[in-house]
Amino acid sequence: MQDSNFIKYKIWVDEAGRWPWLWSVVACALAFNPGNMPDKELLSQINDSKKLTEKKREMLFEKLIEYSTWENPSLFFWVWVVDNYVIDEINIKQANREAMRRALLELSRKIDFSNLNWVFIDGNDNYKFDILEKPPIFIIEWDSKVVEIWAASIIAKVFRDKLTSQYALLYPDLWLENHKGYGTKKHSEYLSDKSKVTWIHRLSYKPVKKVLESKPKLLLHICCWPDATVPIMDLKNNYEIICFWYDPNIQPKKEYDKRLKEFIKVCEIEKVEYIVWEYDFKNFFERIKWFENTPEKWEKCTHCYDMRLERSALEARKLGIKYWTSTLNTSPHKDLEKMFSLWDKWSINPSPLTHLPESEGNKLSKKLDFLKIAFRKNGGFKRSVEYTTKHKIYRQNYCGCIYSDTFPWKKNNKKSWFSW
Repeated sequence: MQDSNFIKYKIWVDEAGRWPWLWSVVACALAFNPGNMPDKELLSQINDSKKLTEKKREMLFEKLIEYSTWENPSLFFWVWVVDNYVIDEINIKQANREAMRRALLELSRKIDFSNLNWVFIDGNDNYKFDILEKPPIFIIEWDSKVVEIWAASIIAKVFRDKLTSQYALLYPDLWLENHKGYGTKKHSEYLSDKSKVTWIHRLSYKPVKKVLESKPKLLLHICCWPDATVPIMDLKNNYEIICFWYDPNIQPKKEYDKRLKEFIKVCEIEKVEYIVWEYDFKNFFERIKWFENTPEKWEKCTHCYDMRLERSALEARKLGIKYWTSTLNTSPHKDLEKMFSLWDKWSINPSPLTHLPESEGNKLSKKLDFLKIAFRKNGGFKRSVEYTTKHKIYRQNYCGCIYSDTFPWKKNNKKSWFSW
């Protein structure tokens, strides 16, 4: 055995887990013993960890551990783990540096750093460490050329994989045993919404952060534009709103077009997506047939509400949107309790909607979640007036129905206003 005074160690450092979306980063600092090098048979089997099968990596990992436990070890190493909480706090580059620093510090308890020749690190991060007299040497892509780096990478990777695999038992749907936290298609599919983000995910990583910051979609049925201003302003902070224009009860067609124009105008002001459905006024007249002369808020209005909510519920289901609501409850002229009962019906009951194409009706399935919010409360109506005044939005003076008490031409022959 060589005199220890003449032994000069070279330390090689590599990490595993820099790019996964979850859990820790692990660094390994390793030095072969110049006075008792590993045998050539072992060295000939060591290769870049990325080029080895999982079974081969684990076999070499066991061998390297064994060689480090001899009375006169062939190699010295230490690993250090920095978890996802620290990664989120100081970023992955600094967390990687800390893992390497602590691995080097612990290795200094095994070998005399006064006999240290150089420390080599693959990459170009240019970290500095106070525990080293000389700065480490950073060389790009050494992990594909140097056996010592390969050995360090095998230990770091297998060590991290073994730790990560423990969490596969807690999250079987995450398939950790297959992707180890890397951004695979399976991992992306798992992160379908924020409820799927686990406590081991790195919340600062873009794919995870995007899921956490995403808003659930909500279909907002618009009955008239002034009534929609407050709901959009109140809901857009928590939902990705899609406005749904469906109001075939509005007469005459000129009035309908005027209101539709204002609808589009404010959608563009508020930068929300919108859908304009067809003007199927014949459906409206069919739905209220025999109830034309009933009082306001009675059967006539109930069938009108029902028609529009039915169509909105169908659209939500077609688009796969769970949450929906309507601006019908903004106006003080609407019967709120009656509309809540209708909303419950269309949220729960996947009706075949016999008056609609069968192919559409068959798409109804899962229960919808209707937001029962009385937008008229807390000064909602007043706020809508202020908004429309500020943006010069047209405010109508009747609901749109030719049978309403406030229809401007009520005394005239109403049939002349039909959009046949």
